[in-house]
Amino acid sequence: MRKKYVPLLLWLVSFCLILASCNKDEPFVKPKLSFSTATQAANEADKTIEATVSLDKAFTEDITIGYVLKGTAVDKVAATATNSAYDYEITSDYLEAVIAKGETTGKIEIKIFSDFSLEPAEPETIIITIKTVDNENIEITREDEIEISVTQEDGLLVVLEWGIGTGETYTDVDMDLFLWAEDASSTLGLTNVVSTRPSFVSPEFFFLPTAGLTDGTYGLSCNYYEGSKDPMNFVVSFIEVVNNDDAATTVINGFYGQVNVNKWDVQPPGIDPILVHTFEKAGTDFNTFIYLGPPSAGSRSITGTLPKEVVKQGKLENLPKLPAWVLKSK
Repeated sequence: MRKKYVPLLLWLVSFCLILASCNKDEPFVKPKLSFSTATQAANEADKTIEATVSLDKAFTEDITIGYVLKGTAVDKVAATATNSAYDYEITSDYLEAVIAKGETTGKIEIKIFSDFSLEPAEPETIIITIKTVDNENIEITREDEIEISVTQEDGLLVVLEWGIGTGETYTDVDMDLFLWAEDASSTLGLTNVVSTRPSFVSPEFFFLPTAGLTDGTYGLSCNYYEGSKDPMNFVVSFIEVVNNDDAATTVINGFYGQVNVNKWDVQPPGIDPILVHTFEKAGTDFNTFIYLGPPSAGSRSITGTLPKEVVKQGKLENLPKLPAWVLKSK
């Protein structure tokens, strides 16, 4: 009876040997490396985003991927080398990404910065291109690049203009713009947000990102730095930017005389910039824009110890009547 099964057994053994031989001779196919997507959208307010590099199948070793950065946005490392402003920072390994053994994805982590500059109407771009991989058994595909579009976040654009009225030609007038903000003790003080372009041509401006500002009271100094006009008219526009567009605008006209000229950075007789506007931020809303009027002379200045309640009650219109501790002489 056993002999009947010998041919069948021999056939099974031969088949297994042939199959094993075929599998052994099957050519190796390199895992393919690419970005998970060719494009990605982001907003400055997102703070942190990720770009994903992918393999179409897992590999038996860790692989290290080298990449380069391009685009209109500036990364921190490049900006530091030239002592210039930057838009983002690579917070994972700089110019390298890793896909671990047995995994199919790796991450490039990017921190996006809010800033006080209004970006161009078109989104800025971060372009990442794969250049190298440290294992010859990995194939870089044509999907080796991702373009990340970073849209301007929402906020308030503050614009100071002068010499723009009919018949006004202010060829020797220069103005500077400063931001004030209340601190934890509810007092207003000058911040480091300043627009002091050394130019006799308006405007001066800065952008205040909604996500970057805490709720509370803010103020402006529209400093008459130099010029001969008396009166000298100026305009401040508060432009609320939502989805990279003008959502609402508040325009306030003001004027200064020669008594208000103040070369604030010259000591003596320079004095601190004078607070002349206030406004408030609550959540995503900017409101209560107030022009306090020009002081009667340029020899007085807010010291930075102005109580919050005084601002909210609108009593700064009577600036000369404020208590002596608010005022400072030359």
